[in-house]
Amino acid sequence: MSFKKAFFKNISTFAVYNYLTQGVEFLATIVLSRLLLPEEYGFVAMIYIFVGFIRLFANLGIGVTVVRSDYRYTYHKHLFSLAIWLGFALSITLSMLSYPIAVFFDNMELIIPTIIVSVKFIFDSLTYIPIAILNKKLDFNSIGKIRLSGTSFQIAMMILLAFLGFSYWSLIIPVIFNPIVQYLLLRRKVKLPIRIYGWRATKRMIYRIRSLMGNLSLNNLVRYWSNHADKVVIGRLYMQSDLGLYNRAFRFVQITNHLITGIFSSVLFPSLKQLIDEKGDANREYLDIVKIITLFNLPVVIILVVLPEILVRILWGNDWTGVAPFLPYVGLIIIFNSIISTMAPVFLLYGKERNLFLVNLASSMMTILLVIGGGLFSIMHVIKFLALGYLFFTIPVNIYFGFYKSFGFKIGLMLRFWIPTLIFGMFLFISISCDSILLKLLIIIFYMGFLFYELRGTAKESFKYLLNRLRKKKEA
Repeated sequence: MSFKKAFFKNISTFAVYNYLTQGVEFLATIVLSRLLLPEEYGFVAMIYIFVGFIRLFANLGIGVTVVRSDYRYTYHKHLFSLAIWLGFALSITLSMLSYPIAVFFDNMELIIPTIIVSVKFIFDSLTYIPIAILNKKLDFNSIGKIRLSGTSFQIAMMILLAFLGFSYWSLIIPVIFNPIVQYLLLRRKVKLPIRIYGWRATKRMIYRIRSLMGNLSLNNLVRYWSNHADKVVIGRLYMQSDLGLYNRAFRFVQITNHLITGIFSSVLFPSLKQLIDEKGDANREYLDIVKIITLFNLPVVIILVVLPEILVRILWGNDWTGVAPFLPYVGLIIIFNSIISTMAPVFLLYGKERNLFLVNLASSMMTILLVIGGGLFSIMHVIKFLALGYLFFTIPVNIYFGFYKSFGFKIGLMLRFWIPTLIFGMFLFISISCDSILLKLLIIIFYMGFLFYELRGTAKESFKYLLNRLRKKKEA
């Protein structure tokens, strides 16, 4: 089976389980919203503000090194032990923060729930290495089933506890049991017993992957504050309602990253690693995947760029029409953000995590400057400056230090995609600024035609594969 056939088979498997999990979670919110009060959700949300930050330091390179290295059982046991030690460290950290969190929100009732939530980091650590091993084996069917099972158990337990009147505890206790369920199911697939090694063995393992852990820690910190800089500036300079409109617009970036780019990125890393081991052309295949992701995003971009007001009225009603002017620029940002989001696994694949940190640091510093500069004029200037920042700084930096310097792309192969893509971005920005619907449509259609032309070989291969599958089913 060719790389693309295997890749899209894994993508389809991973996507099915991912969307099923999302669907179960969505249905659960409908039920739980009728059993719990907004204040109870808000109480738990206070804790998870800090949980989200501490989670940045969970599984730092531990899962990555399983996929990237060729070491086996003994190495995995030591990494498993390190993951558990890290889980304990993060659990203790959050427990120690429980009192300051309670003081910050002026609510002493937060202390005990925060300590209970901290236990989740220990149980989460039991799943990192087994899932990484399944990733390396490209066993996305098992990963999907296990995650769906854990989520289904968690949601069923939430609904039961909420029905029995456990208030906000119904949102806390089941989350702790989810990774336990996943680990019990993972043990059937990955024979890796729990064994915690002493400080000397742990220290040697930390020393072995210290560069990866250190660079990923710094990279996560930089990305975290870069992604939140615009919200901080807008929240400081403008009204709360303005921040609400801005956040609602950028939800589309999060949705496309989660439902399209995130799925591709999860499968991309172990798939390219296997291709490199088989002496395949990882760069050419990766570039084709980037084109396919971009093509998948274009229908969303067309709606955001051409029909923003209609979309807003359909989704949220007339009270949210203030979101509409932001959406065309969000559509432009989605194109380039989705490409950059796929680059992190490739940096790690080539062992260039230091370059990943430096590229993200430079891009993040520019993003913060652009946000501050735009914020001095208006919120619309913030989003315009961000879009221009992608076109004239973030993308060129990633092309040179990523595609060229770190990934070793041939200049001709690289520029054949990037020059038309950057020209498309510039013309689309101009057409959005001029508010010309016809011009916007023509530019997107021309770019879509370019992508179809570039992917004509992949399309033929996929079509032949589907025909063969249909013939085999008829013969059977």
